[in-house]
Amino acid sequence: LVAFTFAIRRLQGKVASDDGELDGSEGVAVLMRYTLRLLTSQQFQRAAALVCACEVIRRERFVSDQRWGETPFRLGLWIGASTTPNWSDDAWDAIEAARQRDGFTGGHADPLQLTACPWCGSEIQTGRDVKRDARRWRTLTTCSDPFGTCPFTERRSSGEGIPVVTVDEEIYRLLPAFIIATVDKFAQLTWRGPLHLLFGRTYARCTRHGFRSRDLDSTPNRVERDTHKAIDGLPDASTIACGRLRPPDLIIQDELHLISGPLGTLVGLYETAVDLLASMTIEGTVVRPKVIASTATIRRASVQTNALFQRRLSVFPPPVLDVGDNFFAEQIVPTEKVPDRRYVGVCARGHRLKAAEARLVMSLLAAAALLFEKYGPAADPYMTVVGYFSSLRELAGMRRLLDDDVQQRLPKAARRGLGKRSRFLSTGELTSRMRSDQIPKLLDRLALPHVPGAKRSMSTGPFDVVLATNMISVGVDVPRLGLMLTVGQPKSTAEYIQATSRVGRDLDKPGIVVTLYNWSRPRDLSHYERFEHDHATFYRQVEALSVTPFSRRAIDRGLTSVVVGLVRHEGAHRAIGSLTNPETGAQQSPLADQNLREMLNAIVRRVERVQDDPSESAEVAAKVNELLDLWVARQRHAEKQSAPMTYSGRKGATAALLEMPKPNSWTRWNAPNSLRETEHTINLLLSTSDASAVEERPYVLRPANDDASTMPSVEDIDTPEMESEA
Repeated sequence: LVAFTFAIRRLQGKVASDDGELDGSEGVAVLMRYTLRLLTSQQFQRAAALVCACEVIRRERFVSDQRWGETPFRLGLWIGASTTPNWSDDAWDAIEAARQRDGFTGGHADPLQLTACPWCGSEIQTGRDVKRDARRWRTLTTCSDPFGTCPFTERRSSGEGIPVVTVDEEIYRLLPAFIIATVDKFAQLTWRGPLHLLFGRTYARCTRHGFRSRDLDSTPNRVERDTHKAIDGLPDASTIACGRLRPPDLIIQDELHLISGPLGTLVGLYETAVDLLASMTIEGTVVRPKVIASTATIRRASVQTNALFQRRLSVFPPPVLDVGDNFFAEQIVPTEKVPDRRYVGVCARGHRLKAAEARLVMSLLAAAALLFEKYGPAADPYMTVVGYFSSLRELAGMRRLLDDDVQQRLPKAARRGLGKRSRFLSTGELTSRMRSDQIPKLLDRLALPHVPGAKRSMSTGPFDVVLATNMISVGVDVPRLGLMLTVGQPKSTAEYIQATSRVGRDLDKPGIVVTLYNWSRPRDLSHYERFEHDHATFYRQVEALSVTPFSRRAIDRGLTSVVVGLVRHEGAHRAIGSLTNPETGAQQSPLADQNLREMLNAIVRRVERVQDDPSESAEVAAKVNELLDLWVARQRHAEKQSAPMTYSGRKGATAALLEMPKPNSWTRWNAPNSLRETEHTINLLLSTSDASAVEERPYVLRPANDDASTMPSVEDIDTPEMESEA
């Protein structure tokens, strides 16, 4: 579908719209969005192969059909600064650090997000295969094929290399046809001026460096000019005027069930701006981008899609007569040749959870070793235990047990008739504590099988145990994994289904999921007592999701950001034309312009379609008008003070329109830097005095045998189980 979208845009060329001709031969064609950086990085590696194939076809067909254009098909990765660099200078520092430190970027965000060439599989390293092109302001990733036959080596690709872009600045300049992003990255609509380029709001282009935006023209080490002299084989370059580009035609939202709760609420609110910026008007008809959302575990999807995207839901494939065959999957009766995934429940009543964890993991490791001794590679799926935990605190406790208790007990397992296993376990971790550059390497190690008689390597060999949080619950597809230990019942049924489906993904390697329940938790105990029925019907028990983008608290948090984003990237563009500078546009935007205010009515119309109460849309309209009036007043005040207003206050002696949220306060002009900045942590002050009493009485813990008190004794309170609950 992505490749089809590429082809349609290139072959159609320009499209006549009410805003003039929109050029489809360049610009962003497809936006794909995820919620987790692990999922985003992994899909980026898969999508790179698709884009490489499209680029090979374009090169072949361009010779006979000029409509395919000279601009390569590219793939962009647009995620947080902790994973990929925001600026080319940062990327070049990371490359230099990797060269000096044997591939380690030294804390810099890594511009290389591939472990191998997506076309030929040759290994890629940051310090060797990622290169700086200072003349074109590019960061190039090239294939290291020693035979030189890959079409994406530096020599065979005309200096382009593998068609991937991972630096934010270069994404804005080059506008890759396919961009993979995280949903919370769109919070930058308020803060970053160059984002108007992603939606086709272009006005000028440098023939050497790419599309221009005033916020990109000046960086600490580089300044864009209207002309450039020929240098190092590059011809003269100049800035030429260009019309608007066609906005994205396709938006893909993967794992829709994760867009819920506070994150989903803000995503739905920001989607108002994204939807408007990605739309075009043709003969009075608003043409919106096609939205495709995918998920395997969801309920009331029609309500959620209406709240998020304000669109009618169509399920593909449509319901058919045979419930066992829905086009994507076919239900098969389990047999010995086609086994299913087996769930096992364990509840050690009266024993500490940590003690049960240690003994259970030791038994699983030793039993897998026994099978491996008898059957060899056929038992490889069970040689790596994947531990799934609902919190980092519980995971850290298991890590300590593996380093101490489990390794001491493993040599004694042979007395019980189990297999012998090295007491020095190779343990990995898949959590938010990992650096982003470590994740692809860990996934590659997860795919390494255990080989009978092979020499063990603690740093590069296959894992014995991998401990994970919900990072592993979506997107991780390692067919060899077959054994998972889930500690405690996850918070939602959808999370439980998604996490446990990471094992047994290959028909030849059936999965076993062992769930260890905490008997001191009533919820865990309830699931254990109804274990068989719950697992036979858990798809029926998937919870409905809550998304309320236009609730009062959501409006308080995000309305300012949506209004400012629309004015900055759409309203100002229409009213001022090319706009002298998006950052200083906070002072220059004609907020009293009737056309601009009419454009902002799109927010009110969206509220009317999503919400049932008409008074809510009127309330939002009043808040939008009030916000614009206050903005005008601040413009006048800044003009009197001779301190022109900018959006973030970064341009010299200027006044800032927007403010970053502070820990314990929220003002009208606060704008989140991420859509995950929803609710702040609440500090609780526990007092030992009774505020309702006239006199303060000291808190006294009475003995357990005091008949006048029903309070438990110290011994009853200070138990490991109660401590873990706290």
